[in-house]
Amino acid sequence: MHVLDVNQMTQIFLNSLELVVIFATFCAALELMFPAYRYSFASYGRGVRNWIIRLGCGAVIWHLYAVSLAWLGIKPLVTINFGTMLHFDNAIVNSGLAIFSGVLVAIAGDFFYYWMHRAQHAVPFLWRLHATHHSIRELTAWNCHHHVSEPLIYAGFVALPLTLFHFESGVVPVVAMTLITFQAHLSHSSTRINLGPLRYIIGDNKFHRIHHSLESHHRHRNYGFFTTIWDTVFLTAYWPKKNEWPEVGLRGQPEPLTARDYILFPFDRRRWRRAKVGSDVEAGR
Repeated sequence: MHVLDVNQMTQIFLNSLELVVIFATFCAALELMFPAYRYSFASYGRGVRNWIIRLGCGAVIWHLYAVSLAWLGIKPLVTINFGTMLHFDNAIVNSGLAIFSGVLVAIAGDFFYYWMHRAQHAVPFLWRLHATHHSIRELTAWNCHHHVSEPLIYAGFVALPLTLFHFESGVVPVVAMTLITFQAHLSHSSTRINLGPLRYIIGDNKFHRIHHSLESHHRHRNYGFFTTIWDTVFLTAYWPKKNEWPEVGLRGQPEPLTARDYILFPFDRRRWRRAKVGSDVEAGR
């Protein structure tokens, strides 16, 4: 597999873009019909633009990641097949098990994501990259991008550990990726529609908005992404009250409005000096 295989990178980009368009548009429709907070249409345009940039960079990063695994000879240590383990021969049952396996992969992946996310808030260099995401004030299903470097961090913290496990059914990674992509847009969606009591297992927009909150008593809370289980286990969960919908963003850090600002956000020294990084960034975490 050649490092500069443009066709493969294009396919990765198109597959990712398809999922983003489907789920972001679905959640955006909920925002328009059942808004918890209305934002400008310009913010949706910025979100679309930044997602395209991020997915393009992500296609390159994920391709290089796959090439690196092959070059280093890294292979799964454990192969799991629930159908064989439980002695089921029924195709429908095995399909259900494959979907269930996808959910388990998403939950397991969220364990690694949880600790990656905490590191992003604790390590200054990682925080500068991650702060691009937290600077967003008009947070919606479309306007919820991370910095273009995020797939690189994710590959090291989350994808690499999961690479050590292999599920026999090819449906499993597809299910997991679909669930995670949907969650990425639902959890940032500015709609009154939420998961209600299911929030105690699966994260939703009300739960994750607390993590983006400007309120001081919300700091260092709700790091989980797909599930709220790890926040509960590690005592970082904050359960939002019925009408709790805080303002979000970073104090002293305006949301990047141009493509250049979006890409260079972590490296703009003037921006960080103006923000008085020592106090303002901490207040916004």
